[in-house]
Amino acid sequence: MSTGIGAGDLLLRWLSEEGAGSLTEAKQSLWWLGAKKSDEIESGAPGRWLRDAVSLAYLDVDWSGRRWSAAPPVLTPLPKAQGLATITGSRTASFDRRLDKLKDEGLVQLYRASSDRPPRDIPLPSSYFVRFGNESELRDLAEELGAVFAPTFAYQSATLLPGLDLAERTSAPEYGAPLEHYDLEQRRYMPTDRPHGDGLYRLKRRDSKRVCQVLRDGTWFETTHEYGIYTVLSEQNSAADVLRWRPEADCGRDDMGTLFVDWGYPLPDLQRRVAAMCSGLAPRIQESAQNLAYDNVPGDVALKIAASLGQTLGDLHA
Repeated sequence: MSTGIGAGDLLLRWLSEEGAGSLTEAKQSLWWLGAKKSDEIESGAPGRWLRDAVSLAYLDVDWSGRRWSAAPPVLTPLPKAQGLATITGSRTASFDRRLDKLKDEGLVQLYRASSDRPPRDIPLPSSYFVRFGNESELRDLAEELGAVFAPTFAYQSATLLPGLDLAERTSAPEYGAPLEHYDLEQRRYMPTDRPHGDGLYRLKRRDSKRVCQVLRDGTWFETTHEYGIYTVLSEQNSAADVLRWRPEADCGRDDMGTLFVDWGYPLPDLQRRVAAMCSGLAPRIQESAQNLAYDNVPGDVALKIAASLGQTLGDLHA
């Protein structure tokens, strides 16, 4: 193992070598290493790290099944990024050795960049970027690395984003069991003694599994936290102004910009991955504005993300 490897890269190396495993054990390991590196790490840091790892296509996570798996290595161009592509997916020691060998031989221009995170969070892995002249070069490089070549992921995947669909009916919460209702204005779950009309609820079942359910017209549906929020939000207001896009000021790039997502309205995994893979970096955390900022997002991709969540995209002019 190379010396001087950062905490985030070390975690990705370990997960890549393991290949798959229990989500609970992964969180425990993330917490152990995070707390060892800093005494400012918060209890929610492992979960946030895993969500960023999913966004950046390092891992795939089955949240309901409590399992994770390392994603295959992928090489994909970034949208309108002047011949820049990102390498994502699992990153084993042998993969890094192959990449370093190609770099030392002058066959690839490799750049590493870090996604800034506050001290309360566990550091993320370095993002890898390479320069290329044409698509055939990337295909050849992917073959050399044993990676998958994918045409610009953001454009391809944005067209396939699923819409909001409450298809999985479920039983009502057990009477008297602890129940929480999500308050869209306060952006958090509030304890409640019983359901109070349509909305998003969270409960713990007898098997100790915490689930999210949406109540609509007397029928209960199982969902995820993120899809549940946007389902309820779209029914109340499709122009809630929680997603906004601002074009870049640079000449000739007015079709590219930054997607802003307000705190309390997190994007689901697929939408978040499309947004993050526009730049190959995790979103910027903007404490003062209380939002996340995804850079280098094409306007049409931002529109598709918003439409898939039943939202009208707000427009911010530079």
